Amino acid sequence: MENDGKESYKDGDQSEDLSVEYECSSDESDDIVDLITDLTIEDIWGLVFDTESQVCEFYAKYAKCYGFVSRKDLKMVDANGNINTRQARIRFIRHYRTGKWKVSVFESEHNHPLCPPKYRHLIVVNHGLDEADKTQADSLRAFGVKTCHIIGYMGFQKGGYDKVDFTSKDLHNHISKTRRGKVKDGYAFAVLAYLFSKAYSDPLFLGKFTLKDGRLDNLVWADRESVVDYECFGNVLAFDTTYKKNVYNKPLVIFSETNHHCQTTIFGCALLSDERSETFKWALKEFSEIMSGKLSRDIMTDGDRAMRERWNKIISKYVLAENEWVQGIYNDRMKWATAYLREHFFGRIRTISQCEGIYSLLKNYVDSKTNLLEFMHKFSEVLRHYQNNHLTADFETFYKFPVLTTCLESFEKQAAELYTRNIFKLVKDEIDAAGALNVTECPNSRDIIEYNTSEYFNQQWQFKVSYNKDKDLFADECRLFETRRLPCSHIFGVLKHRNAKCVPTSLILKR
Repeated sequence: MENDGKESYKDGDQSEDLSVEYECSSDESDDIVDLITDLTIEDIWGLVFDTESQVCEFYAKYAKCYGFVSRKDLKMVDANGNINTRQARIRFIRHYRTGKWKVSVFESEHNHPLCPPKYRHLIVVNHGLDEADKTQADSLRAFGVKTCHIIGYMGFQKGGYDKVDFTSKDLHNHISKTRRGKVKDGYAFAVLAYLFSKAYSDPLFLGKFTLKDGRLDNLVWADRESVVDYECFGNVLAFDTTYKKNVYNKPLVIFSETNHHCQTTIFGCALLSDERSETFKWALKEFSEIMSGKLSRDIMTDGDRAMRERWNKIISKYVLAENEWVQGIYNDRMKWATAYLREHFFGRIRTISQCEGIYSLLKNYVDSKTNLLEFMHKFSEVLRHYQNNHLTADFETFYKFPVLTTCLESFEKQAAELYTRNIFKLVKDEIDAAGALNVTECPNSRDIIEYNTSEYFNQQWQFKVSYNKDKDLFADECRLFETRRLPCSHIFGVLKHRNAKCVPTSLILKR
């Protein structure tokens, strides 16, 4: 075999023309590129490699640096007996005694234009995800980061898109392949397998589902944290059915309320097949069974549809379809409904707007291409987000004491000891306002003492407070306590007027 005058080897030596696909590691720096481009022809002739893989890796990097594609040819002669050559090529031979690979032929001239540097990272053999890129992309995707943002983030990480060793198409293909690889026998069975695995690790995790034609039809589930929260705060239940941002267009129902931190807490979730009343009744029934048969005293939902159905039943029952007054009452419901509900406690929520907050967060994790299995995983992320908020609020309450700033320090200190930090802030505002109130006792008071309260320098707004001495109960015309279960400024003003040192237990709601 010819050695071009460089070194002689026995006939048993091996020679190959090289071309390999190039896979660049994620931490490869520009120093490697500079090192290769700085090589002279004499340097290349002097290269020695221990293994064939080192040879392939070198020439692949060399080809990338200079803008052409390398190939590895094991067959030198074609079917016609012609020797396959290219204008630019390199041949390595391996010494049979040392096993070292050395350059035997090197031609640097090309018979075609080289790819400019700004396009070289787009050559097919020059891009692809390595294991580190795949791991990072999978982690970001699992946390709800969109594909376009993943490649943007990794491009920022590495100093530009040309430093990222894969294209957007490579990333999309990898994510699609990963998604398909997680699912066997259809998404419905994958979801059920996921639920069973959750139940195995969480004894309080419960789910109810129905199948139709071998497909998942309706599904309701709740985890341990949700079950415990419902036991504590489930006297009021809010749910909305308007969210459908999933590939199956299934109505998503989230059961929620507010906790003792005045934060949204999620009790459970349901994916339903349709929006019929019977389907919602099934969801509520199964949700109640998951919660050991306990059903909330009050249920808040997207009221137009629910109220309309109830109203229509009343209209039909009493044959009032043609009654203009009745129809007018329904049309004006926004004017009287608030007053009607004024003295009812709904866990400090009056609308289902908190459901909209959940959906707003959910949009960061879910899009229209999200399949059922992905949705289950991503909804778990949303649950963890809210549960972490609760944990943080617990820490703020248990281990931090607020600075007392009002003139009624005894009330403020007691409130700081009794209430969670978020509720304390609301009570503190009422205590602060009480310092600017004028309080006068009404004459002829007996067992029930009445007081008139008004703002200092503003006698226009007056509220009457009644106090039952025997039962130690307060009632105020503003109805703040009845609506929000928090003592109002008028009651604090009366307590100050009576020289009370603490808030009576009748004014403290335990949740």
